[in-house]
Amino acid sequence: MKIVIGYESYHGNTRTMAYAFERGAREAGAETLIRNIRQIKLFDVKSADVVVVATPTYHQKPPSNVRYFMKNYDSYDFSDKTAFVLGSYEELGDAIDQTIDFFHSRGATVLIPPIRVKGKPTKADLESCQQKGSEIATK
Repeated sequence: MKIVIGYESYHGNTRTMAYAFERGAREAGAETLIRNIRQIKLFDVKSADVVVVATPTYHQKPPSNVRYFMKNYDSYDFSDKTAFVLGSYEELGDAIDQTIDFFHSRGATVLIPPIRVKGKPTKADLESCQQKGSEIATK
């Protein structure tokens, strides 16, 4: 199984979560690719079984690099992909919901619930991210 993880992070919280998820998936045997979401290429998405987006919420929406990803893949058919979303937020986790909606509207099988962390992830939050990565990698 190949899992591609694209993240955006302003303060490092969401990046830390993405790397914990990646570690769990890799240790469970998945082939993983993790990059800043701006560096995810079409080939990466096409070759993946699972596409993961890790996004913070910035002014009640995804940050510009996540919106750029969604714009670039606006006409892409994700119907043969599984998608998962995780992220951190300060007030509302709207970016997480908007990213889930993006994947749903393009046919992806979206795994619910997402992982949402308010503020800085705790050790338990990071363990949950790692466990989720492992769980998805073994399905």
